[in-house]
Amino acid sequence: MPLTLPSAARTATDAQPRSWWRRWWRSQTPVIQDSVAMLMPLAAVLLFLAALVAAFYYLRAEEMEREQESVKRDVEYAQQRLRLRLLERQEQLMRLARDAGNREIDPNEFASRAESLVSQYPELQVISWIDDRRAVRASYAAPSVHPSQQHPQGEVLRPGEIESNYALSRELRQPVFSQPEAGREPPSMLQLHIPLYDQGLFAGVVLGEFSIDGLLRYGVPPEVSARYAVALLDGREGLLAGNTVNPRDGAAVRLLPWAEHTNQFEVPVSPVGNGLVLRAQAYRTSQGLVGNGLFWLVAALSVLTSWTLIGMWGHTRRRLAAQQ
Repeated sequence: MPLTLPSAARTATDAQPRSWWRRWWRSQTPVIQDSVAMLMPLAAVLLFLAALVAAFYYLRAEEMEREQESVKRDVEYAQQRLRLRLLERQEQLMRLARDAGNREIDPNEFASRAESLVSQYPELQVISWIDDRRAVRASYAAPSVHPSQQHPQGEVLRPGEIESNYALSRELRQPVFSQPEAGREPPSMLQLHIPLYDQGLFAGVVLGEFSIDGLLRYGVPPEVSARYAVALLDGREGLLAGNTVNPRDGAAVRLLPWAEHTNQFEVPVSPVGNGLVLRAQAYRTSQGLVGNGLFWLVAALSVLTSWTLIGMWGHTRRRLAAQQ
């Protein structure tokens, strides 16, 4: 059956590179032909090795991206749970402050309601009623609170963190969270100052103090704590509570050409702000033994094949030189 015009044109186009290659090949000397014939398998082996390394890099990058997205979703979910828990405690303290400001409760009833809140919510450690003269009218602290962090009735605030946040709440006329700092003894607590008003006039604050370790333990979902090393940090990235994954020694011998790193994500805890940061780090898992073994086996075979081809090429050239 005769060829149609498009088929004939396509055949002629395909024949042009083959005819050019044949003319070029026949114009070369036998030495060059032997060199090209030996170098082509070597180039194929090197291209195969390069494709293998690129595939491993691509798959590892995809895996790291998926892990990072998973860490980000879990941290944002944990931050929302922690935020909701803080807002619920803030709402309860604001109701207590409103009743105290309206003179609906006395110091004894305030202490009784504070005891009920502290017993019901383990992260809430101390609740105090401080009047407009910076004197403590009533207070209740959990039994585990350090004596230096308790506020006896009648005590007057001394210059320091509590007094400065008291003044800031009075000036801003709104609830104020403190900025805890790491490395203190006893450990810092998160303070919430809620101003009181009696007929529009400032009448003091209700001070709620939260255990940061308790916030981490009861505010972060258990499934997140089980999968990651979760920690609460201060504004300077100091560890307030939780645990962290220590980085590996940079001089350690790595079994793969790509460097391992710890997948982590951190986000400020609202409504506290940048003074309290939630961070989660994925626990390191060892690379698959089968995958590592296959990678190094193929790499070793590629290197061995390349070395064999180079050796054969050199031997052939020496033999041709001796024959000439």
